[in-house]
Amino acid sequence: MYISSTQLKPLGGQELAALEQQGQFRFPQPYRDFMKIYGSGTYGGAICINCPDFTLLKQYAEEDFWEYDNSPIRQEQMKECVVIGNSIDGDYITIHSAVRGYILLPRGSEQIELFPNETEDFLCTVNKIGAFLYGEELDDYFEPVGYQYLFLHYSGKNMRELITRFMAAFQKDYLIENGYVCEVFLLRMGGNVRFSLSKGGEVAVFYCVYGLGFFEEVKKFLCENGCV
Repeated sequence: MYISSTQLKPLGGQELAALEQQGQFRFPQPYRDFMKIYGSGTYGGAICINCPDFTLLKQYAEEDFWEYDNSPIRQEQMKECVVIGNSIDGDYITIHSAVRGYILLPRGSEQIELFPNETEDFLCTVNKIGAFLYGEELDDYFEPVGYQYLFLHYSGKNMRELITRFMAAFQKDYLIENGYVCEVFLLRMGGNVRFSLSKGGEVAVFYCVYGLGFFEEVKKFLCENGCV
C-alpha cells in the first residue's frame, strides 16, 4: 500500500481502550490493528476510515431508510451502532457489539449488508466494501487526515501537455491515471496534484504542513505553466 504522507496519526493502545470503554465492547481486532498503525484517513480515494463515532446514527434510529427483514441488526439497534468509516458518497461502515463483522448502511439501497470477515486484514474487508459499492477494485493507496489544498484553473488547451511537463519536472512516487483524472503523488509534499481530464481545466494540489516548501515549488511551476 502506498501512503501519501508521513503525517500519520495512529491511535495508541490507551486511546483505543478508552474508546472501547465508552462503547462498552471491544472493536474488531483487524480495525484495532489498522488504527494503531495508520490512524484515520482515506483509502483508495473512496473509503474514509475514521475514529469511532458513537452518536452519528442516533438521528436515523426512527427513520425508515433501510429494511430490517433479514438484516444483521434490528431497527432499535441502529442507535447503538458505532460508525468507523464511510464512503465519499455517504455510505456508512459500522460495528455493533452483538454482531460479528462490519455492517454497511448503503446510501443508495434499502438493504443493510454484513461483511463478516472479522479475522482477515482490515484492508481486505475495506476492498470488499469498495468493490461492492463501486463495482471495481480500489487503488491501493492511503491518505492520512490533515492535508491542505489549493485549487487552480489551467488556461491552456491541452491538459495532457501540462501533465507531461509536470512529470518531467517532478519525480512521482505514485501515479493514478484514467480517462477522467491524472493524480501525481509526491511524498515530499505529503500529497498529490490532481489534473482533471474532463472539461473545466481544474488542477488541485493537496499537501501537508511538513511539505510546505516543496508545495511552493509545485505551485510556482503550475502558475508559470498556465494555472491561475
